[in-house]
Amino acid sequence: MREHIGAALAEVGSGASEEDVNRILSELGSPGAVAEAALAERPTDNGHGISTAPDSPPAGAVATSRRERLLGRWVPPVVAIGLFILGALSLFPMGLLPLAVVVALFIASGLWTPLEKVLGAAVAPIGLASTTFYALTGRFELAPVLGLIALIILFILAIRGGRRAAQHARTVAATTTSGERA
Repeated sequence: MREHIGAALAEVGSGASEEDVNRILSELGSPGAVAEAALAERPTDNGHGISTAPDSPPAGAVATSRRERLLGRWVPPVVAIGLFILGALSLFPMGLLPLAVVVALFIASGLWTPLEKVLGAAVAPIGLASTTFYALTGRFELAPVLGLIALIILFILAIRGGRRAAQHARTVAATTTSGERA
């Protein structure tokens, strides 16, 4: 890893900017992925005195692929549309379980910050459910405002998540391409 960073900085020259360093570090991948790759290369004792070979799949390989799948470009539209539709239906018991599944997907994905996760998991369904309640009963005059706020939050979350997913896809593609050249 140090060799890769050193070589990349040498290519940039002595005037490496913060942007250059960030680009080089993003090419390496997430810290968790770098650590898992380093651990996968080391032979380890499996607890029975038998050392595993570096080419055997690491114990965290399945978890890494799940984590990677939750960073895909498909996640932001599924979450935004799911929160919108199921948030509006969450007033009814039949909508609660599917909403819980979409919220779990949303929270498990690494595409959003903790604050965005709180806003998306709480404000959006509450605002949309209150709007549904208002549409059905005509009570709770604040509901249209909450519904509008919920729609704005979902729109922003979809855009931010989509940008982060696209950036992640570019980073993975660049890492894969540079790994094939090495």
